[in-house]
Amino acid sequence: MSGSVTPPAPAPPPRTGALFKDSTEALKALREEYNYWTTRLTDTSLQLSLALIAANWAVFGSADAILASVWSQVSLGLVVLALVSTVLGAKWMGELHRRQIEYAGEDCQRWDQEAAKAMNKKGPWPFTRGIEVLGRTMREIKVWVPVLAAIAFLTALLAK
Repeated sequence: MSGSVTPPAPAPPPRTGALFKDSTEALKALREEYNYWTTRLTDTSLQLSLALIAANWAVFGSADAILASVWSQVSLGLVVLALVSTVLGAKWMGELHRRQIEYAGEDCQRWDQEAAKAMNKKGPWPFTRGIEVLGRTMREIKVWVPVLAAIAFLTALLAK
Protein backbone atom coordinates (compact mmCIF):
# COMPACT_ATOMS: atom_id res chain seq x y z
CA MET A 1 0.00 0.00 0.00
CA SER A 2 1.49 3.24 -1.04
CA GLY A 3 0.88 6.27 1.10
CA SER A 4 0.03 4.27 4.21
CA VAL A 5 1.47 5.51 7.44
CA THR A 6 2.94 3.06 9.89
CA PRO A 7 1.60 3.70 13.37
CA PRO A 8 4.25 4.66 15.93
CA ALA A 9 5.62 1.89 18.09
CA PRO A 10 3.93 1.68 21.46
CA ALA A 11 5.82 3.21 24.36
CA PRO A 12 7.69 0.67 26.45
CA PRO A 13 6.00 -0.18 29.73
CA PRO A 14 7.23 1.78 32.73
CA ARG A 15 10.16 0.15 34.46
CA THR A 16 9.65 -1.15 37.93
CA GLY A 17 12.36 -2.11 40.31
CA ALA A 18 15.08 -0.61 38.10
CA LEU A 19 17.94 1.39 39.50
CA PHE A 20 17.28 4.23 37.02
CA LYS A 21 13.95 5.36 35.64
CA ASP A 22 15.36 6.07 32.16
CA SER A 23 18.53 6.18 30.09
CA THR A 24 19.06 9.91 30.68
CA GLU A 25 19.08 9.39 34.42
CA ALA A 26 21.56 6.52 34.00
CA LEU A 27 23.81 8.67 31.80
CA LYS A 28 23.76 11.47 34.39
CA ALA A 29 24.79 8.97 37.06
CA LEU A 30 27.66 7.76 34.88
CA ARG A 31 28.77 11.36 34.31
CA GLU A 32 28.69 12.10 38.04
CA GLU A 33 30.75 9.00 38.82
CA TYR A 34 33.19 9.82 36.01
CA ASN A 35 33.65 13.31 37.44
CA TYR A 36 34.09 11.88 40.94
CA TRP A 37 36.75 9.37 39.89
CA THR A 38 38.70 11.75 37.68
CA THR A 39 38.73 14.26 40.55
CA ARG A 40 39.98 11.49 42.84
CA LEU A 41 42.66 10.68 40.28
CA THR A 42 43.86 14.30 40.33
CA ASP A 43 43.87 14.36 44.14
CA THR A 44 45.61 11.01 44.50
CA SER A 45 48.21 11.86 41.87
CA LEU A 46 49.07 15.07 43.73
CA GLN A 47 49.20 13.24 47.07
CA LEU A 48 51.51 10.57 45.66
CA SER A 49 53.75 13.23 44.11
CA LEU A 50 54.07 15.11 47.41
CA ALA A 51 54.64 11.86 49.30
CA LEU A 52 57.46 10.94 46.92
CA ILE A 53 59.15 14.31 47.46
CA ALA A 54 58.93 13.78 51.23
CA ALA A 55 60.09 10.16 50.98
CA ASN A 56 63.15 11.10 48.94
CA TRP A 57 64.09 13.75 51.50
CA ALA A 58 63.41 11.41 54.43
CA VAL A 59 65.50 8.57 52.99
CA PHE A 60 68.37 10.54 51.48
CA GLY A 61 68.41 13.46 53.94
CA SER A 62 70.09 16.10 51.78
CA ALA A 63 70.29 17.49 48.29
CA ASP A 64 73.81 16.08 47.94
CA ALA A 65 72.61 12.56 48.81
CA ILE A 66 69.69 12.86 46.37
CA LEU A 67 72.06 14.06 43.65
CA ALA A 68 74.32 11.08 44.35
CA SER A 69 71.48 8.67 43.55
CA VAL A 70 70.45 8.53 39.89
CA TRP A 71 67.19 6.76 40.79
CA SER A 72 66.29 9.41 43.37
CA GLN A 73 66.96 12.08 40.75
CA VAL A 74 64.73 10.21 38.28
CA SER A 75 62.02 9.91 40.93
CA LEU A 76 62.05 13.62 41.72
CA GLY A 77 62.38 14.57 38.07
CA LEU A 78 59.28 12.55 37.22
CA VAL A 79 57.39 14.12 40.13
CA VAL A 80 58.29 17.59 38.86
CA LEU A 81 57.23 16.54 35.35
CA ALA A 82 53.88 15.30 36.70
CA LEU A 83 53.26 18.51 38.65
CA VAL A 84 54.26 20.82 35.79
CA SER A 85 52.21 18.87 33.26
CA THR A 86 49.18 19.08 35.56
CA VAL A 87 49.51 22.86 35.82
CA LEU A 88 50.07 23.31 32.09
CA GLY A 89 47.32 20.84 31.24
CA ALA A 90 44.84 22.65 33.49
CA LYS A 91 45.74 25.97 31.85
CA TRP A 92 45.37 24.50 28.37
CA MET A 93 42.08 22.79 29.28
CA GLY A 94 40.74 26.04 30.69
CA GLU A 95 41.62 27.83 27.46
CA LEU A 96 39.93 25.18 25.32
CA HIS A 97 36.77 25.47 27.41
CA ARG A 98 36.90 29.29 27.28
CA ARG A 99 37.13 29.16 23.48
CA GLN A 100 34.15 26.83 23.32
CA ILE A 101 32.13 29.17 25.57
CA GLU A 102 33.03 32.12 23.35
CA TYR A 103 32.12 30.10 20.26
CA ALA A 104 28.71 29.29 21.76
CA GLY A 105 28.10 32.94 22.64
CA GLU A 106 29.04 34.27 19.19
CA ASP A 107 26.01 32.72 17.46
CA CYS A 108 23.29 31.26 19.69
CA GLN A 109 21.27 30.01 16.72
CA ARG A 110 24.27 28.09 15.37
CA TRP A 111 24.86 26.65 18.85
CA ASP A 112 21.23 25.49 19.08
CA GLN A 113 21.47 23.91 15.63
CA GLU A 114 24.64 22.07 16.59
CA ALA A 115 22.92 20.84 19.76
CA ALA A 116 19.99 19.51 17.75
CA LYS A 117 22.34 17.71 15.31
CA ALA A 118 24.34 16.19 18.17
CA MET A 119 21.40 14.93 20.22
CA ASN A 120 21.32 11.27 19.23
CA LYS A 121 24.82 10.92 17.85
CA LYS A 122 28.06 9.86 19.40
CA GLY A 123 30.52 12.71 19.56
CA PRO A 124 32.14 15.18 21.88
CA TRP A 125 29.55 17.97 21.61
CA PRO A 126 29.34 20.38 23.47
CA PHE A 127 33.02 19.69 23.99
CA THR A 128 35.57 19.35 21.20
CA ARG A 129 37.84 16.52 20.10
CA GLY A 130 40.75 18.61 21.43
CA ILE A 131 39.16 18.78 24.88
CA GLU A 132 38.55 15.02 24.86
CA VAL A 133 42.08 14.17 23.71
CA LEU A 134 43.72 16.51 26.22
CA GLY A 135 41.54 15.12 29.03
CA ARG A 136 42.48 11.55 28.15
CA THR A 137 46.17 12.49 27.89
CA MET A 138 46.14 14.29 31.23
CA ARG A 139 44.51 11.30 32.93
CA GLU A 140 47.24 9.03 31.58
CA ILE A 141 49.97 11.43 32.77
CA LYS A 142 48.37 11.64 36.23
CA VAL A 143 48.47 7.86 36.52
CA TRP A 144 51.70 6.75 34.91
CA VAL A 145 54.22 9.51 35.66
CA PRO A 146 53.77 9.33 39.47
CA VAL A 147 53.70 5.52 39.31
CA LEU A 148 57.02 5.55 37.42
CA ALA A 149 58.36 8.05 39.97
CA ALA A 150 57.37 5.68 42.78
CA ILE A 151 59.12 2.78 41.03
CA ALA A 152 62.24 4.92 40.63
CA PHE A 153 62.10 5.84 44.33
CA LEU A 154 61.76 2.19 45.37
CA THR A 155 64.70 1.34 43.13
CA ALA A 156 66.73 4.13 44.77
CA LEU A 157 65.73 2.88 48.20
CA LEU A 158 66.77 -0.69 47.42
CA ALA A 159 70.05 0.45 45.87
CA LYS A 160 70.93 2.55 48.90
